[in-house]
Amino acid sequence: MTAMNSFITFVNHASVIFSHKNIRLMTDPWIFGNAFNNGWSLLSESKFTIEDFDKITHIWFSHEHPDHFHPLVLKTIPENFRKKITVLFQYTLDHRVAKKCKELKFKQIIEMKPDEFVKLDNEFEIKCIPNGTYDSWFYAKINGKKILNINDCMVDSVSQANIIKNIVDSVDIMLTQFGYASWVGDPDDVELRKNASAEKLHRIQVQAKIFQPKFIIPFASFVRFSHIDNSYMNDQMNKIRNVESFILDNTDSIPIILYPGDNWSGDKKIDNSIAIKNYEMDLQKKLELHTDSNIVEYDKLKNLAFSYINNIKKRNNWASVRFLHTIKFFKTTNIFLKDLNCSFSFNLIDGLLKSETNKSDADIITDSDSLAFVFSWDYGMDTLFVNARFRTSGGKVMNFFRLFLIGTLNNNGRTFPSGILGFLFNEKSMWKTKFLEIILGKYALK
Repeated sequence: MTAMNSFITFVNHASVIFSHKNIRLMTDPWIFGNAFNNGWSLLSESKFTIEDFDKITHIWFSHEHPDHFHPLVLKTIPENFRKKITVLFQYTLDHRVAKKCKELKFKQIIEMKPDEFVKLDNEFEIKCIPNGTYDSWFYAKINGKKILNINDCMVDSVSQANIIKNIVDSVDIMLTQFGYASWVGDPDDVELRKNASAEKLHRIQVQAKIFQPKFIIPFASFVRFSHIDNSYMNDQMNKIRNVESFILDNTDSIPIILYPGDNWSGDKKIDNSIAIKNYEMDLQKKLELHTDSNIVEYDKLKNLAFSYINNIKKRNNWASVRFLHTIKFFKTTNIFLKDLNCSFSFNLIDGLLKSETNKSDADIITDSDSLAFVFSWDYGMDTLFVNARFRTSGGKVMNFFRLFLIGTLNNNGRTFPSGILGFLFNEKSMWKTKFLEIILGKYALK
């Protein structure tokens, strides 16, 4: 599917192929299926097929979210293809992604240290820098072209952008997110989503001002919230036509809009109208929503909660956890499960218990399937926040999410509380400010 004169082939969402001589570097290959516990689907159908992986030499994953690291896609790649592909991923404390890729028998796994370029050939080198607790961006030099792939990284201020600017040289091509990608309010909170979309455009403006790229490729946002619980989230997503107009009106960069299967030389302005029209046609197609969720009964939920707590005990300083529970930093959260039509309480000491709390006083309203997912995986809380399959009520939703922050830390190879301290001391990012706001309860989730 890669044209002979192409430098970049757009695959879908956050996935592109950079081609030079015999190198075909693919990023974040999500080409089919759903993500985030049936919460997301791709806006447009991929032209790239599983058979096309035969031509790929390298794959870079920005982070472990399933819209970037999609286990089903990776497992579907024939083993004889995987044996020819080198995986590139940021160096992590737990090496979990590297281990998974070794199990899948990829040719080689290179864990990239942030202060080093990895040479793929004499004219193709790439550097990967972690961002926040799990994300990363890359800077590549390919045959004289300099590419900055920011994807989902929270580069939303001049100070944050300057941190990156001090690491990289000039930028010819910048790839960046243009749409919100997690829960932004309940159905009636339309203004919140309008503001979130405006903030994403402002972020592009800030990035363009600091990095001064000749071209900007907006991507990593070609998705639809596709569950009956979250489809309302699509109402204020930035349309790609408006993104193009914003870049033209508010930056000195040239927007490059690519549709799945499109090829681009990397050095010339193109007519974006066909790609934009294709995306608009896809938006007009009926969205098939996921409506079925397995009902998980209380006894099973209680056991899952017990297992979750035991895993926390094994991997963290339990005395610290108990102390923070005692001083009510980790507060008991009230949960209403709409499919069971019942209220529950949960904390890290007592586990999950039935409760008489009214639905109107709950911290969070969701279903048993989603709660079971949160208990089953260290990244479960992160998934629930991204897929927006919940509602707030009269309580404080942060009471719920704060209880699962330790699991999120563990998912990234960090332990509590030393992992938090290490992150705050070492991370040179504005993201840690938001992290602090979250754990202190000041982040206005509602």
